[in-house]
Amino acid sequence: MKYLKKSFFYLNKSQRFGLYLLFVLIILFEIFQNFSFKKQLFELNEADRILLAEYKDKPQSSYKDSIESFNPNDYSKDDWIKLGFSAKQADVILKYKQIVGGEFTSKEQLKKCYVIDDAKYLELEPYLFLPNQAVKSNEVNSNNKSVKVYKNFNPNDLPQQGWEKLGFSTKQAEVIMKYKQIVGGKFTSKEQLRKCYVIDDTKYAEMHTYILLPNKSKQDIKLDKKQANQPIIYKRFDPNDFSIKDWKNIGFSSKQAESILNYKKILGGRFKSKDQLRKCYMISDEKFLEMEPYLFFSDIKPIEENEIVKQKVNLTEKFNPNDLTRDEWLKLGFTEKQVNTIFNYKKSLGGKFNIKTLKKCYAISDEKYKEIQPFLIFD
Repeated sequence: MKYLKKSFFYLNKSQRFGLYLLFVLIILFEIFQNFSFKKQLFELNEADRILLAEYKDKPQSSYKDSIESFNPNDYSKDDWIKLGFSAKQADVILKYKQIVGGEFTSKEQLKKCYVIDDAKYLELEPYLFLPNQAVKSNEVNSNNKSVKVYKNFNPNDLPQQGWEKLGFSTKQAEVIMKYKQIVGGKFTSKEQLRKCYVIDDTKYAEMHTYILLPNKSKQDIKLDKKQANQPIIYKRFDPNDFSIKDWKNIGFSSKQAESILNYKKILGGRFKSKDQLRKCYMISDEKFLEMEPYLFFSDIKPIEENEIVKQKVNLTEKFNPNDLTRDEWLKLGFTEKQVNTIFNYKKSLGGKFNIKTLKKCYAISDEKYKEIQPFLIFD
């Protein structure tokens, strides 16, 4: 056993020398590598240090050689990417712009976009063409006119809140959005937008130079030519009595005739005046002038003088017209037909009247409105 144990651990002189030599070579190699390569591989020169310091001080997404003054409302996705934002961040900024009404009104509003951090905002802030805070005087006044300074805009990009920021009431904005659906889901020209009956001539003249649409589209020009070149033998007629077939007989296509009837429905089921009919997009100005001498509205005068019950109702309590049932309208002195018109008109407004839209309801005469006005309340 002693022999085996001794032979197992025993190293002769040459073996011991070789083992010592190996240890020495390993130590020398480590020392050589440490002193010869460490500084060369890992030390930074002065230029590298300056570059690294600049990199650490800036957000990683902020690289741009130079920034010029700009209006963020005019920027596309590519423009935001050029400012150092990722494609996803650029999408978020554009969606946020739609959420706040289709345009940024102040630097403060832009700053609240969550993908723009404080460091990035401080970098951009000196170049922004926006006021620091939204100006209250830009809001709509009591006459429903906006005193804000207009900027170029595409009406197809505006949500309902965007129209409200342009000076329209909530209900008017709703009508414009519904009108856009009637004309095919997209405005193709300024002429088409002008025909929307809640946009009066004054308001249109105020904003038309800022609308990013052609004055007339190819479809408008084609419609004008088609209606102008089609000789029609007219007879005196009431447009409220016309069916799709009747409108086709005086030069309109089936689709155009259907749109005219849809427009009439939005108005409460009847055209109240020539001006309302003129506003219908499917009727060009030339076509309207051609039809105008033959137009009459047979039931306007009888409704105002005969159909509305002249017996005054003794009102003692205030009421909200949005809460009235059919029977309650009848008790106010309206006929069954007029009540149906009132409810159809209310439905076209989104299910709710305000003081202005109620007054415009065709079935409520000026005399009747003056009678009930002191007792009206609205939410």
